[in-house]
Amino acid sequence: MTIVRANDMEWKSVGDEFHLVTTGNDPYVIWQLDSGRLDPSHRVLAFEYFAVEQVDGFSVFLGPPITEQNHFDLPELVQAEGWQSYAADLITASGKSLSKDTHLLRLDFGMRPEVRLRLRGIELRHQTDEERQRAEQAESMRREKMRQHQFIRTYLTKKYGTTIDRIEVRSNTLLISAECDRDVRLVEFAPSASIASAGTPTSEELVRNETRIEFRVPRYVDGRDRLHSGWRMATLESSVDQPEFVTARHFPTDVPLADPDLPLPHRPFPKSQKGLGGIMMSGPVEELVELGVHAITVNLVLNRFVTPQGGAGRDRIDDGTGAAIYFNPAAFDHYDRIMEFARRHELVVSAIVLIPRSKSPKSRSILVHPEADGGIYAMPDLTSPASTSVYLEVLSRIARRYRDPSRSPGGITHWIAHNEIDFHTIWTNMGKQPRSIVTETYYRSMRMIGTVAKRHNPHATVFASLTHHWNVPDDDSWQRLSPRELLNSIQQYSRLEGDFDWGVAYHPYPQSLFATVAWSDRNVSDRFDTPLITIQNLQVLGRFLQQPRMLNAVGEMRTVLLSEQGFHSADYGEPSQQFQSQSLSYAMQRLKTMPWIESFHYHRWIDHPDEGGLKLGLRTLPTAENPFGKRKKSWYVYQAIK
Repeated sequence: MTIVRANDMEWKSVGDEFHLVTTGNDPYVIWQLDSGRLDPSHRVLAFEYFAVEQVDGFSVFLGPPITEQNHFDLPELVQAEGWQSYAADLITASGKSLSKDTHLLRLDFGMRPEVRLRLRGIELRHQTDEERQRAEQAESMRREKMRQHQFIRTYLTKKYGTTIDRIEVRSNTLLISAECDRDVRLVEFAPSASIASAGTPTSEELVRNETRIEFRVPRYVDGRDRLHSGWRMATLESSVDQPEFVTARHFPTDVPLADPDLPLPHRPFPKSQKGLGGIMMSGPVEELVELGVHAITVNLVLNRFVTPQGGAGRDRIDDGTGAAIYFNPAAFDHYDRIMEFARRHELVVSAIVLIPRSKSPKSRSILVHPEADGGIYAMPDLTSPASTSVYLEVLSRIARRYRDPSRSPGGITHWIAHNEIDFHTIWTNMGKQPRSIVTETYYRSMRMIGTVAKRHNPHATVFASLTHHWNVPDDDSWQRLSPRELLNSIQQYSRLEGDFDWGVAYHPYPQSLFATVAWSDRNVSDRFDTPLITIQNLQVLGRFLQQPRMLNAVGEMRTVLLSEQGFHSADYGEPSQQFQSQSLSYAMQRLKTMPWIESFHYHRWIDHPDEGGLKLGLRTLPTAENPFGKRKKSWYVYQAIK
């Protein structure tokens, strides 16, 4: 398609991308179809886009003529701080068939100036088989999702008269007990089972000792460790399909070490708050020591460890179905070098657990959630016993290898569960779901990561990854969560189902990622209902987590990492570099007054060409002459900060 006209819009074509900036309150672009006429079966408008803020009021005109009769709204363009796939069915959106006389496409981008976005790959195409099936199933699925949503909301607020107050984990047995004056049956919730399900009743007999009851459960069943299961008690009179539960779900909270010979006697703490992200061993890593960095983040890409192909050194993973799934230990080579470097220089490692989503169904990993329909990374598939067992096995092998930061090949102290869960459609995609379903799935994944990590390192902690968009009202679009709401929910689960060691990995970028400086945000306040939490009002996060209701089971504040944030330099001229350096200095001065923040992981080390024009790095973009870029002024400022 070719742009033939624009209004209140500056645009330019750069390679295969359109760079757009709105300049008034009626911004739109008109495209001419290259084919000359629309094939009415090409009902899907599709493209990829990058937008650092949401486009409110995205709509389309199909013409000629460009009139209100041919105008209709499209699904919104949510904020996308990474390239996001977009597809809209024009027939569904308009409620009528398409005209073959159409050859103009006008896209309206809201009513605000100074909105920046990039588009690429814009096209009108057929529905895919997957899209067609999704459309047919959408309404019945929506009803079922709303049922689960209401169930979960009720579950989290319900008061139960009985509490499972002890799950003792032994080598081959679990002892599950409660104060209870009636006979009940025990129901297992395997890690692949949502709390909105009925669970699986067990056949274990109840043992009564006056007012206490106890169940002795085999720990291993069909090779599966039930350490990862949750447990509830239900009345004997209720049906298996619709049990009447008398307790909440409860998980083991005392996780036994798999290898008691291990590890170091205390948790390593970074010597300062200075950290760095985007670490790659192909870069000049020795300069991390020169910079004075004491903590790093590492992208732990699980797909690298799973393959359908056997081979030397590859062990078959038994998922219970007989599928050809192998663990690929060669993937350790890359991480061994990073961990060993971190061990030698006493850098605390935070690993971000990531599952990339392939666009090709043929190369889709068993780890990817079956409803993932876009975005860069996916939620793990916790919907089936097979995929969940593979997920746990991969995590276990990685945790076993990197269990001790004091021994070669080094170790992982912090496990960050996926990326920016509140923008899950981009960074932890499981399709569009009500907030409660996304949160419950994410919580189960966090709990699994935490339990696996504790099995091999008693000092390990799992973290929830969140953007700076603190308070986001629910608009029924099923595309975004609220970090404040999500933390409240995880704490509710933790108190209700057994506290576990979790923390917060926050990303307090400026209000706009393209902001010139870090202290000019307008959409922030000093209240718990602030729309954003940025460096400017970071104290709000501290006060929120210091509330008595948000503390852990022993009355302590959860660990906090600022695991990703950076400041943009519009170009490499002196004024832009000065602003970036001052922003970095401002942020670190703020952090000195906040000892509750363990680490500040600056993003990025080196500017990246595929970050939508952002230049956040301490080094410039790579070139042939300078494959790791040149040091910016901010590099030297960061080095000087103690």
